[in-house]
Amino acid sequence: MWRAVFLAWLLAFGCARADWEVAQIDGRDYVSLASTAAFYAMNPPAAAGLKKFVAAGGGRAIQVELDSREALIDGVRHWFAFPARLQAGRAWISRVDVSHTVDPALRPDKVQGMRPVKIVVLDPGHGGYDNGASSRYGYEKDFTLDVVRRLRKRLEAAGLRVVQTRNSDTFVDLERRPRVANRTPDSIFVSIHFNSADWKPTANGIETYAIPPLGAPPSGQDSVMARDRLPELGHALEPVNFTLATAMHHALMGKMKAEDRGVKRARYVVLKDAATPAILIEGGFLTNPGDAARIANPAWRESYAAAIAAGIVEYKKLAEQGVKPREKKDW
Repeated sequence: MWRAVFLAWLLAFGCARADWEVAQIDGRDYVSLASTAAFYAMNPPAAAGLKKFVAAGGGRAIQVELDSREALIDGVRHWFAFPARLQAGRAWISRVDVSHTVDPALRPDKVQGMRPVKIVVLDPGHGGYDNGASSRYGYEKDFTLDVVRRLRKRLEAAGLRVVQTRNSDTFVDLERRPRVANRTPDSIFVSIHFNSADWKPTANGIETYAIPPLGAPPSGQDSVMARDRLPELGHALEPVNFTLATAMHHALMGKMKAEDRGVKRARYVVLKDAATPAILIEGGFLTNPGDAARIANPAWRESYAAAIAAGIVEYKKLAEQGVKPREKKDW
């Protein structure tokens, strides 16, 4: 039964011509990294250390780590829904991750459902009595609003209209924020935040979030829970959201030279309740001394706003012209 379902997926995925190797591992459908590499015209995978396998060729590359959900795809980190596994001496990737992460990351121009981008809804995280994270330099709510104001100027200079969920130090309910985008035609939603980890002050870097595939766990959750099987408004555009997040993360990593914490998945309210393409960016850790000092620097925030603007423009070109976004190495 599972094999019939899997083969039906291969046909829908446009993969019938490939000699796919499929198996069930951990009770789930898995695809060999070798057949994945062959489909994308890469060289056969090779070991790259004790638990890592790499497949590369034709300007594409995938690196997986056994028993881990972390992967590198075309030079940036991604988080799989399920760990890569070893079977018969070879690496295997879950079907969910091939269809919802590997394929849209490698072939964003094949993703369906993208619409023209005329308006960008910018969401400065927190506000009012909700300070968010903090450092000795100030509060997250103030840094996010400052970045959004800088970003707005750049986007408007590029010909885009901008709407903000808040324009001052006021509190806005989480549920209200995605509704602003939902009632704004031809828009995308970008929520700006900064991170914190009091228990691990060494944590640093930038991460970009999109909603998980329906039935898959968020990046910070080890197993599938009942709530992960509940369809949300944001699931209708899940591949598009991921494509926006990936284009953004390549721009951020290429222009900011920050620690790459990856394209991750989360069921945040602002993502699951969004009916337009929506992402959330964590631009560094206010609990990390180095990150906190950079975030407090107006020149850094200007560069950060420029990088976000670049990611939005790259996605706009993809959505409207089919132009594949620049990768990290191209910036």
